[in-house]
Amino acid sequence: MRVSDAGIDVVTTMAWAEDGAPQVIDDGDYRRLYFGPLHIQSEMHRDDPVALQLKYTQRMMALLLFVPKPKHIVIVGLGGGSLTKFCHRHLPKTRITTIEIDARVIALAPAFQVPPDDDRHRIVHADACAWFAGTTERFDAVLLDGYTDSGIASGFGEPQLYARIREGLRPGGLLVANLLVTADVLRRYKQVIGEAFDRQLIAQKIVPDGNHVLFAFKALAAEPDWIAMAGEARRLAARHGLDFPAFVRALRRAYERGTADHAEDAVLPLF
Repeated sequence: MRVSDAGIDVVTTMAWAEDGAPQVIDDGDYRRLYFGPLHIQSEMHRDDPVALQLKYTQRMMALLLFVPKPKHIVIVGLGGGSLTKFCHRHLPKTRITTIEIDARVIALAPAFQVPPDDDRHRIVHADACAWFAGTTERFDAVLLDGYTDSGIASGFGEPQLYARIREGLRPGGLLVANLLVTADVLRRYKQVIGEAFDRQLIAQKIVPDGNHVLFAFKALAAEPDWIAMAGEARRLAARHGLDFPAFVRALRRAYERGTADHAEDAVLPLF
């Protein structure tokens, strides 16, 4: 049932699909993608469809502090296309490959104004684990954000996946993973990803979302130059409209805190 509240249609009840099928819900200003009633998979402001609305997606773009001019980004999990759209608009010289296992999600891409495939952007209907196992492509960054109605996608806890991702990364590349899991499962992911990346891993809790975003580096042999990074952050903020200076401060706190099990931002040793 839908009612009108000051001229805006608002969902008051919803029959959720038992098979976890993706569903689109509008409240007037926002369009959201759900796989069930518990978590928003994606959110788009209808007047600004490219803007990143969710805090964790904004934080994932902190990858540009480490790879400011990526040639190729692989995005795992299309959802409502938030990361794909942002990269397509703001990184015009970057090739973007988005991997999505669910054809029903791909079919909803036009509803979220995801641009059609072109000479530098494509959506691939595939299982991400199989795609990484079989590809010979090289990439500068991987954004891992694959979820189903039951949680994080199966296979994403396997060490082989992260070994293949690291193998495909160019020197200086990194993996950025969004994790919305319990504390015990989070520790397992930190262990698995940390081992694949020689423990070169920074993990941050995103408030208020409850997500954790992990940055895993193919090579980060010394402490980042935080002063230079702060200068780059100001330029990136002006260019892309995100609070990159705050991202640098949060990353530095995580790096310096030096404990993987802290309740807030955490970092595994980089040496």
